[in-house]
Amino acid sequence: MSMELAITKLAESVLDEFELTKAMSVVTPMLLTPLQRQKERTVAKDFFDYLSVVGSLLHISNCLRPDISYAVGVLARHAPAPGPSHVKACKRVVAYLYNTRCLGIVFKRDIQGEEANVPKLFEKGRHPLTNESDPTNNFRVFADSDFAGDLETRRSTSGVVILLNGGPIAWSSQLGKAVATSTCEAEINAATQACKDAVHLHGILCDIGVREHSRTVQIEEDNSAAKAQVEGGIRFIRNAKHYGLKLAFLQELTVDKVVSWNYCPSENQIADLLTKSLDQEKFERFVRQILYHVVT
Repeated sequence: MSMELAITKLAESVLDEFELTKAMSVVTPMLLTPLQRQKERTVAKDFFDYLSVVGSLLHISNCLRPDISYAVGVLARHAPAPGPSHVKACKRVVAYLYNTRCLGIVFKRDIQGEEANVPKLFEKGRHPLTNESDPTNNFRVFADSDFAGDLETRRSTSGVVILLNGGPIAWSSQLGKAVATSTCEAEINAATQACKDAVHLHGILCDIGVREHSRTVQIEEDNSAAKAQVEGGIRFIRNAKHYGLKLAFLQELTVDKVVSWNYCPSENQIADLLTKSLDQEKFERFVRQILYHVVT
């Protein structure tokens, strides 16, 4: 699944011919330099309709392109008072989309035989050749957070990616509503959101026969302190009073074996893609794990 046509139309309406040509060299949606907030709008709507373009980017991001979720979230924070730097950043996201317009989501499994690519309808929406031991078919949940990444409010951004059959089925990049006072607290906030989404989707998949209720949802977490607090029991609640309710919620899910926790090294944490601006090498490596080149 891809949105090549929608991306092409957006790019052609926003970028001129020179910018369209230059877009072929844009490989990341955002620079590492953070955008500065303005108090007043310095770019007229007639010159560049910032809100309209950001709205179109939000639609594309929510539908099929999780790789631009963080960049679009940052652009949306500056919607009340955009300036030349924000317009330039907005055009960069459009240029990146145009350069990677053939990227899309692919759900896959290992199938052998002559009819491997012939679509068929099976009871309960489950293919008989689905291999549960194959990692690409597992229900995988990644949760991550930066720490005080927003320079003005010092709030943290949490990222969640949920994969099924090798493709993302849910994702989010959200600026926290309160300031986290430690990296552990920021990670607990992200894990809470991940568990809410994952448990809900797990229930839906169980209802249609894709998964069994007895199976636990495994959360990939790269913060060892957060993992230790969730699995450590009630003795950690006293040391985490300011986020004790969220920690207790995660501990209850863990004790009831609804979720389990797996330490995921930061270099393999896909959700990092939705929490901050990344360098080109790391960004492209994460994108290759969730999006594929779709031939239309």
